[in-house]
Amino acid sequence: MPDIPDPADGDATGPTESPVDTAAQREALSDLRRCRRRRRLGNHEWGELAYRVYTTTLAAIVAVVFASGLIGDERLDASATATFQSKAPAWFGLAAAVVLLAGIRSGVRGGPLALERQDVHHLLLAPVDRGFTLRRPALGIVVYSCLGGAILAGLGVGLFDQRLGGASIPWFACGALFGVALAAMAVGGGFLTASRLTTKYVPLTIGWLLAAWALADATGHGPTAPTTLLGRIVVWPLGFSAVALAPLGVALVLPVIGVLTLGGLSIEAATRRTALVGQLRFAVTQQDLRTVVLLRRQLASERPRSRPWYPALPGPIARRFPVFARDLRSVARWPVVRVLRVLVIGAAIGLTARALWAGTTPLVIVAGVLAYVAALDAAEPLAQDVDHPGLLSAMPEVEGIVMVKHLAEPVIVMVGVGLVSIATAYLVDPSPVVWRVGLPMLLPAALAGVAGAAVTVVSEATLDTSQEAFMPPEVAGPRLLFRTVWPPAIGIIGMLPLLAARSAEQAHHDPTAAVTTTAIPVVVVGMAVFIWVRFRADLHRAMAEATGAGT
Repeated sequence: MPDIPDPADGDATGPTESPVDTAAQREALSDLRRCRRRRRLGNHEWGELAYRVYTTTLAAIVAVVFASGLIGDERLDASATATFQSKAPAWFGLAAAVVLLAGIRSGVRGGPLALERQDVHHLLLAPVDRGFTLRRPALGIVVYSCLGGAILAGLGVGLFDQRLGGASIPWFACGALFGVALAAMAVGGGFLTASRLTTKYVPLTIGWLLAAWALADATGHGPTAPTTLLGRIVVWPLGFSAVALAPLGVALVLPVIGVLTLGGLSIEAATRRTALVGQLRFAVTQQDLRTVVLLRRQLASERPRSRPWYPALPGPIARRFPVFARDLRSVARWPVVRVLRVLVIGAAIGLTARALWAGTTPLVIVAGVLAYVAALDAAEPLAQDVDHPGLLSAMPEVEGIVMVKHLAEPVIVMVGVGLVSIATAYLVDPSPVVWRVGLPMLLPAALAGVAGAAVTVVSEATLDTSQEAFMPPEVAGPRLLFRTVWPPAIGIIGMLPLLAARSAEQAHHDPTAAVTTTAIPVVVVGMAVFIWVRFRADLHRAMAEATGAGT
């Protein structure tokens, strides 16, 4: 019987298969990443990087101290502090459940890991274990997310000492620990979902059920949720509860399991996410908010509904008001995700307004920014026309008039968001004052939110970044800051009547009269923005002709 050549002998007559996933190949991958990291850092010195970190940290500390001094509200009495200690964990637990659900939804689309294009096209297809390839960037995501969560939550909770008493350090430490738990839950839930250990519907079902359970617990209509136990970490300075250590341990274990099982990541999902995230980062550097919004919707897989939520307007009305009819059709095809997002923002505005009414004045900024964000979704039809200036200029009507007509639908949507906010505040505190103050605020708050969104959307049509290159830093810097801060500031102006009503209530005056009186200048501001939208193109055209730029 003839001898069969052994492939291991290297005989040319027999095919030799190279071993897969050897230690040498893993070492080559590590060397490649170290070389790329050195090239990315370039000529930066570690001392320079450390100095940047030092200056950033110092600026953050100064900002926190400054914000802490701005609060200036009275401290809660013993009864109010006890109420906060008993009810706050459920609401913080609801936030944790929402964060976990967001992480799971990100994992369905291949997140939260966003690899570079070279890693997806070459390393994930290399004969190396995919889990080993992904472990290093996954650990980086975990570390940076936990660090960012600790800083943000720590700075926010650290301000509680202004109203609840005690030293700042315990509040900051408990907030940082809670932030680490939130980040770990989001990243770990995303990794576990992206690993495809099971079908995506299992983690999504768990996430939605947990969020519904936490919501029922926060509103007093359900038993204690697991996330409520985690929320007790925030109130540890008022009373230590060891039961919070169990969900904390689970939250910290999630990213560990996720990193170990991430080898099942879909290459198709990673490719799609890498392309979108790369464009999104470039749009952020160019401060192109419209592109950021569109890419974010693509990243979230938001697609218009094939079947609208409600029927179209009757033919005669649609022909009489074509812009308004088209805008309503746009809202009728909102995907479920966008509808839920707007409803959640409305509920968040109601909760923020209730806390503001209780005495936490700086929350007026949060409420105004939330209204501005919701208005950006509502102003989508206007943004679509701004994205296609050729079609807008081809319409048989003045451009400014068409843009103003686009603002009717966002105002109606924002009134609906306001009703959700009022209903949420009433569920938390069933008092007639909620409706007496909330209903007169509907129109001014809606106008202010839509006005801020209109400034952002319409400004994209005339944004010329080439001129900024020739501007001195003393002019370009304040111009950029104003363009960024002014639109959400208009939304914040819409929430100022609530502060006037609170002051009137504390002085034993009629809060409804205070809201009505303060709403007048807010409406004037909103109408002034609408007038600017109408004549914006005419003003730019006149300025161009006066300076000779149009010739």
